[in-house]
Amino acid sequence: MTEFRLLASKKTFVGFVMGQIILSIFYLSFYIDNFHQGTELIIFGQQQDQNKELAENYTIERSWGSKGAGDGQFMNPHSLAIDRFGNVYITDTGNNRVEKFSSNGTLLEKWGSKGNRDGQFDQLHDIAVDPTGNFVYTVELANHRVQKFDGNGTFITKWGFGDTGGAGANRRPHQLAVDSHGYVYLTDRGGSEVLKFNNIGMFMEEWGTHGSGDKQFVKPHGIAFDSEDNMYITDMGNSRIQKFDMNGKFISTWGSYGTGNGQFSDSIPGITVDSKGFVYVIDRLESRIQKFDGMGTLLAQWGAKGSSLGELNKPEDIAINNKTGEVFITDTQNSRVQVFQMK
Repeated sequence: MTEFRLLASKKTFVGFVMGQIILSIFYLSFYIDNFHQGTELIIFGQQQDQNKELAENYTIERSWGSKGAGDGQFMNPHSLAIDRFGNVYITDTGNNRVEKFSSNGTLLEKWGSKGNRDGQFDQLHDIAVDPTGNFVYTVELANHRVQKFDGNGTFITKWGFGDTGGAGANRRPHQLAVDSHGYVYLTDRGGSEVLKFNNIGMFMEEWGTHGSGDKQFVKPHGIAFDSEDNMYITDMGNSRIQKFDMNGKFISTWGSYGTGNGQFSDSIPGITVDSKGFVYVIDRLESRIQKFDGMGTLLAQWGAKGSSLGELNKPEDIAINNKTGEVFITDTQNSRVQVFQMK
């Protein structure tokens, strides 16, 4: 009898201990689950706060333009450039012309019509102004050439790409930029290269190959220079920015595919650099702009898809008025130019 009671007592004790262990495991699991959920909420909240802080670093200043072929109207305004006097040049691609405005949107000049003669355009794509503000360069996809004008649209010269070697007639230059010495650079999507010319169209050199390594490209598109003639290129197919010196020596790269902070879609056509060395990148598919320092650290971002003031619909290009700090954007599908002020 005594032995039976001892065994029963041991069983009761063991059952009690096992029950306590199971209960402890349950509470520990509950605590861990809630800890992770709380951590996720904290991180999510921090990300939301960060996005809010980044998005508040701008204000919409003004906008001009509407869909049409009249003065000051646009049909798919694609690219823009600002000269040192603050004048704004827009490639009105659908109307095969260039329109020149003051910084507040007053039309000053226009030139161009559809065709392949001097001063005419077909699939006008990009525009750039040299540092003196005296010369304007355009590139066309269908006519496969660069044209050079004075600031009022008087034709000066033109050149093609047949003597550039390599891809030759398969060249597909999309964007162009001018460095502080007046050399003209084009991104070539056909050859996955950068082409360099002097200011009268003499071919100087080329660099780049197809791929995803340093100094390689998949659909290179936007191009811009900082005040030290470092070159920034939107490598669209690789969803990244590559930075080079003026001779094509690789310096750095940043970006990856995605919608997060510092990431890009595979459509980042426009890029510009202000006088302080800050880099602004257009993400066409995300309808947003991201601002970085010269090494790729994200500083600000803004933009949302829509047609209200301050919203964007497939923007294509971006430029800075360095005297005022204003950011000009071709809001292509909304047939307008929008101007933002960074704070």
